[in-house]
Amino acid sequence: MALKIHHLNCGTMCPHGAPFINGHGKITDDGKMVCHCLLIESNDGLVLVDTGFGIEDVKHPHQRLGHAFVAGSRPVADYRETAYMQIKELGFNPSDVRHILVTHLDLDHAGGLVDFPQAKVHIF
Repeated sequence: MALKIHHLNCGTMCPHGAPFINGHGKITDDGKMVCHCLLIESNDGLVLVDTGFGIEDVKHPHQRLGHAFVAGSRPVADYRETAYMQIKELGFNPSDVRHILVTHLDLDHAGGLVDFPQAKVHIF
């Protein structure tokens, strides 16, 4: 079985407090955190490990993620960072995602589940 793994950033967050997040800078500086997801090409279709933020999260962050989460994590609202758009950019059809492995149900790991209604979801 041939496998290829793609590393995706499916959401960037820039909360204040850079030294606590990135290990350097002033406390008033923005840190940078990414929603690291994996796209695995398998013989049985595509497998996504976590989804990061989804299209609706980017479109309506306060309604989908909540005011406190948006204020604290300061996510970058960029459609290009969604797994859905990155899969298309890689030349695949998002409907080819057969399985999604979710490591946990935090918003930055599972927000994009609705973008892949055909996929079977596995929660670990």
